[in-house]
Amino acid sequence: MSTRIVTTQAELNKAVADKVDWIEIRSPAGVWVDVTAYGSSTVTAYGSSTVTAYGSSTVRAYGSSTVRAYDSSTVRAYDSSTVTACDSSTVTACDSSTVRAYDSSTVRATPLVAVHLHAATVKVKGGVILDHSNMSALTPAQWCEYHGVEVSRGIATLYKAVNDKWTTDRGTDYSPGSKPSCDDFKDTDACGNGLHFGPTPVHALAYFREATKFVEVGVRLSELRPITGDTAKAKAPRVVRACVEVDIDGKEVA
Repeated sequence: MSTRIVTTQAELNKAVADKVDWIEIRSPAGVWVDVTAYGSSTVTAYGSSTVTAYGSSTVRAYGSSTVRAYDSSTVRAYDSSTVTACDSSTVTACDSSTVRAYDSSTVRATPLVAVHLHAATVKVKGGVILDHSNMSALTPAQWCEYHGVEVSRGIATLYKAVNDKWTTDRGTDYSPGSKPSCDDFKDTDACGNGLHFGPTPVHALAYFREATKFVEVGVRLSELRPITGDTAKAKAPRVVRACVEVDIDGKEVA
């Protein structure tokens, strides 16, 4: 079996091109190395490495490594590693590792490992479990609290990503000072039938990548309808506190 230790992205790329059987990534602090493992690959990652594993790959992660595991991958995480486990992957986590678990993944964790549970079908033994699996059952008030949304006197502060004309491909005008509304609102856990907003400008950007501007809006908590999905979003029939231009950090633009 051929083995090699790499410390940079260039060294890793060459090791992959050379079809090395066992690659150890030992990148110095601040040097990010990305690797994707397929089939029956084995990767040992240190430092600030990022590994995406598929198939029956095996990953051992140390330092501040980040691992995303899919299919039937196996991950062993140590130190301050962060692992996102999907499909039927298996993760063994120690030290101060963090695991985000989805689908039918299996997690074994030591007492101080934070396990973010995103599906009731995940099998977890040990760790400190933070249960996110019931997101669809959150009330508007609970959704706002979960995402850190400011609510004052029944008005929630949310954000919209727009283009240079203060609109999106849906056509609604969100110009500063305006209070847009719609006449087709439906109180359902589905996109459409309402004005859509994110809890932060970054969340809003995830749904409109072509955006060039952001606005902050005020929406009645009593009219807010959270929408479950990969990225946080909610809808409402109207804006009740006028749109204000902000930057991607939510700070008002003069």
